[in-house]
Amino acid sequence: MTNLAAMLRNRDVVFILALVLGLSWGDAAVWSKHLVLPALGVIMTLSCLAVPSSIFSQPRGLIRPALSGLILSYVLLTVLMIALSAWLIAEPAFFRGMVVLAAVPPAIVVLPMSVVLDGDPPYTLVATMGAYLGGLVLLPAVFLIFFGSGPLFDLRLALAVVELILGPLLISRLLLKLGWNRWLDPKRGTITNWGFFICVYTIVGLNRQVFLHDPMSILPVALVAVLTTFVLGESLRWFLTSRRLPSSRVISMLMLGTLKNFGLAAGLALTLFDARSAVPATVNTIFFVPYLIWLSLRHRWQVKKATAKVE
Repeated sequence: MTNLAAMLRNRDVVFILALVLGLSWGDAAVWSKHLVLPALGVIMTLSCLAVPSSIFSQPRGLIRPALSGLILSYVLLTVLMIALSAWLIAEPAFFRGMVVLAAVPPAIVVLPMSVVLDGDPPYTLVATMGAYLGGLVLLPAVFLIFFGSGPLFDLRLALAVVELILGPLLISRLLLKLGWNRWLDPKRGTITNWGFFICVYTIVGLNRQVFLHDPMSILPVALVAVLTTFVLGESLRWFLTSRRLPSSRVISMLMLGTLKNFGLAAGLALTLFDARSAVPATVNTIFFVPYLIWLSLRHRWQVKKATAKVE
């Protein structure tokens, strides 16, 4: 019984379980989709507890991390996604969907995963906020370039900033002031893991039909997904490590440079175009799960390696 409880608290086991259940039995995702936003809100609030309030005492010190988040998510990832899509994807609807995906800011889970993988939470939070605020201008600019017209301001992006970044940050400050973080800290890992379970299971369960119907047609999209996560991630890790950056900063920058907000991209593609244009966001979402598992396994391996050297 003790071993089972330990397994159910293991992050990798929870991720794999969510992926397997989502692909094999995704029926409950119709109901669990209503829990995704609250789950993300809880995860973000718990993650923000790791961010000290002191980082906001010197506003000038926030400029560099905010700009780096903007550069990683838009200059690096957006440009690479669009370039690869133009080269590999012939289907117009899929290309439109990839442009939409490239135009959105980083995934909300970047901060929680930064906490889980021993990244740099203060840096990650400021960098993510910088990318989201910059996205209010860059997202419609990309649409104007590729589609000729587009919304100059998308309310959903503004709501994402409030509901999933500013809101959790303010609530976390209140929890710290009340001292509740001492009670929450021992439970934070388990709550975060099962919050991720709800999100991953729902996303995979709602989109599993993509792999069941005409899977060969999505191979070019899948290839772009692999190149912009696994391949780009390892290349970026090598480059940042060669610059002798702290490992915590490398982990945060790695996720900012490889993960986009797939849920927001899918919603925008459906609203502006059609269901087929939302396929790239769906495919990238499903590859996002094994990528998170890979990051987690790689982190465990690095920790063991570092521990062995000390011993």
